[in-house]
Amino acid sequence: MFLLILVVIVALFVRFGISTRTKAMLRVALRPALVLGGIGFITGFFGPMIFTPGANQGPMLGIFITGPAGFALGLIYGIFRALGNTSSAKT
Repeated sequence: MFLLILVVIVALFVRFGISTRTKAMLRVALRPALVLGGIGFITGFFGPMIFTPGANQGPMLGIFITGPAGFALGLIYGIFRALGNTSSAKT
């Protein structure tokens, strides 16, 4: 639930951000979050089906654990990358 709220906040900032610099930083931060979240979801959803086909709760791993964790890690990486780009652009 927390990640859903975070996605909505980031989407609102991208759409109605205070400045173009803020919008650009959020776009840079959101891209790796979506990529890593998607990879985490796909591996967590389909991986248990491939490796343990008898497990009936396997896809929940991707929905509740690896997808959101990948999104959070990607967002953290993207924020640091965006902040690093802006601090190096100032000098």
